[in-house]
Amino acid sequence: MFSGISKLLSTILLLLIFSIPQHNIKAQSTDLNNNIGFVVCTQNVYYGFNSGSSENELRFRYTQQNRQSVLFIDLFEENQFFTIGAYNNKGLFILLLDHPGSEVKNRLSPSEFENKYRNLLFESTRIADLNNSELSMNNWVIPNMNILIADKFGKTIIINSDEFEFEYVQNDLPYLGVTYLFPYDQFHDIPDILRQESNHSQLMTEIDKTDENFNLESGMEILMKFHPEGNTKTSVLISPSENQVFVSMDKTTGEIWKFDINGGTVETESGFDRNHKANIPKLGITSSDLIVLNFSNENLTRGIIAISIGILLIIIISILVYLPRNKIIQQEEMK
Repeated sequence: MFSGISKLLSTILLLLIFSIPQHNIKAQSTDLNNNIGFVVCTQNVYYGFNSGSSENELRFRYTQQNRQSVLFIDLFEENQFFTIGAYNNKGLFILLLDHPGSEVKNRLSPSEFENKYRNLLFESTRIADLNNSELSMNNWVIPNMNILIADKFGKTIIINSDEFEFEYVQNDLPYLGVTYLFPYDQFHDIPDILRQESNHSQLMTEIDKTDENFNLESGMEILMKFHPEGNTKTSVLISPSENQVFVSMDKTTGEIWKFDINGGTVETESGFDRNHKANIPKLGITSSDLIVLNFSNENLTRGIIAISIGILLIIIISILVYLPRNKIIQQEEMK
């Protein structure tokens, strides 16, 4: 009797599992020319960047150690997550962006990234002096990568590296930017046509237009301008003064989510009918999760309850139908 019920329940569960929509993450090459990052130090300090796409999504992970909180940013590529950035509650920011010589083999796994930048993220509040011996190919630098490191005190450096050496980029402006071709084009011979296609000068021009009034709205607007046609980037703007990270993906709806590094929470910031707030999940939350779940567990919880009730009803009905029929069969066999 019970074997029959077990088979019936197994069939029901399988049908339910396959009937629930699955969120598949696919790796796909993106328009790297639209991956940008910048640091603005005017009235307030802001860090901003575009990365990922609707297919190569980002994941945000939160951890605490040595009384410091860190939000890690991971990029899904080649069927796994690699860490491309991090921000701690002391205002220190690290961002890794590709340049033409970049290779997937130089990506850092979450554990590799954390080990490489542990001192900066969990023990530092500002960038060490550039002449410090700590800054070497064996520590901060990654071959074939643009690396942006900034602190809330206005110190920013960009490191461009290839297989064998690296160079620093600094300037006297209150803002710095990094793009797919910059600062790569400062140290490598590339065709003039590629230089003309570089987004760096356009990015600096857009930031310069804000004068001293750079804020959340203007920062997001600038990031959205560099979304490629027919696709979206995940735009991230960080405010060290508030220890908040703002995330947006759709340049038409104005939907913005907010991560609070002090409290370890994530919530809807603007563009939504209702406000939803929750703790940042231990395993992190992806950019597509933000859209699907809308930071609210209400719909998910209701769905789980509805499915559970449905399964329970099916089990009860199956038992009520099966038991009397089985009893009749047993009585007939005993005659």
